[in-house]
Amino acid sequence: MRCTTTWLSTSERDLVIDSALAVLERVGMCFKGAAILGALEERGALVDHETGIVRMPEALVRESLASLPDVWAMGGATEAQDVVFDRRNGPHFNPSACIAKTLDFRTGQLRPSTLQDIREGSTVMDATPEIDLMWTFATANDVPVERRELFEYHAYLAHTAKPLVFVDCPHETAPVRRIMEVLGGSLEEFRRRPRLGLVCAVRAPLEVDSHLLDVTCEFARLGAPIFAYCMTMVGATSPVTVAGTLAQMWAELLGMVTVVQVAAPGAPVLACCGPGILDMRTSSMSLGSPENTLMGVASVEIGHHLGLSVHNPGLSSDAKHPGLQAGYEKGMKALPAALAGVDLISGGFGALDSSSVWHLPMVPIDAEVARLVKRLVAGAEITPETVMLEVIERVGVGGNFLKEKVTRERVRAGEHFQPVIGSRLPFEQWAAEGRVETDEARAIVEGTLAAREAEGDSSLLSDDQLAALAGICGVDG
Repeated sequence: MRCTTTWLSTSERDLVIDSALAVLERVGMCFKGAAILGALEERGALVDHETGIVRMPEALVRESLASLPDVWAMGGATEAQDVVFDRRNGPHFNPSACIAKTLDFRTGQLRPSTLQDIREGSTVMDATPEIDLMWTFATANDVPVERRELFEYHAYLAHTAKPLVFVDCPHETAPVRRIMEVLGGSLEEFRRRPRLGLVCAVRAPLEVDSHLLDVTCEFARLGAPIFAYCMTMVGATSPVTVAGTLAQMWAELLGMVTVVQVAAPGAPVLACCGPGILDMRTSSMSLGSPENTLMGVASVEIGHHLGLSVHNPGLSSDAKHPGLQAGYEKGMKALPAALAGVDLISGGFGALDSSSVWHLPMVPIDAEVARLVKRLVAGAEITPETVMLEVIERVGVGGNFLKEKVTRERVRAGEHFQPVIGSRLPFEQWAAEGRVETDEARAIVEGTLAAREAEGDSSLLSDDQLAALAGICGVDG
């Protein structure tokens, strides 16, 4: 028994794809100043070099889709941390990105995020098995801007063994190339098992910064996976309807796929679909809205049909603290995405307020949501063995199954979900303990940080690699 869902009819899916292709061919995308313009023109795109607008014929887009790899992976420090994308083995989970504000769990105050938040967050998430892929989730506002980027890279890579995706575009690629060499041993080995990826975010509607596009193409040529990200504000930078935003968003995604494949044929690309709703009453952007979920699940079906793995911010919430709203929004959004077959879910671990506030104790809470979602998606095994007819006959009328060996074996093997944050104690015992979910989450965070301080970092980089990384990033020690 395994539950899956289908949200779009074939005609609806094809209408969105055909509309997206029409947008690319009739309206185009703006890549003004990007180095790839000449290559796109040689491949049949219509390029206006003065405006930077590129109109792409359907044939070019289809050729680009055909050159995508069917299966690709990102490498961790060891093969145990590798993450494989094949449109069949999801959902994987990752945190959100570049959060500039932190709700400090020690003081309860909202403040700018710091380098210490990156170190502690990376440490806790490295020890959280539900997180498969790390993204650059916070901004080190306490580091001077001219040094911040490399300091952040060092903090992430020194505190996690998991693959890492850069969300902000590197200002300079030369240090990143050297980091790739350190991580892989050589650029060729890095290409074989890339540990770094890059987000290329579209500036809706239908525009990509030229420097970002140039860096994206360079990363793709080096073998780094590209995470093409569309985060429109529905009703402002994309049409107000779900269907209209899907058409524009998929035009943007297919435009990015085409650029990457022209620059580096066969480079892996993951389609990231994170549209937010402009709340017309508050003028704020909502990522916790059900419309975000509808567009996300539809995008899974569209992307898989086209041969693309798909990301969805299924753990996003508009909640300002780890309360009821955070729970119901994250749970109700992540489950449909997973049932639709999404490859990667973010939104994300430790994130509140539409992924604009970082709160470390949310990480174990989000891990509980992820475990529940994976358990539901996994379903149950219905076979002659699991029906247990012989056991039922042996126990008979009025017996019990507690003494049966198979009961112990199945429970120990994970037949039943066991909560870590939630409580199943009788009410009186739970009340006597005086602990609620946030207390459990904070205890997990504090225990993880204390254990890591005693054991040392688990990046699994050698001393020589750590020294080389510190040298590249200008970090003492």
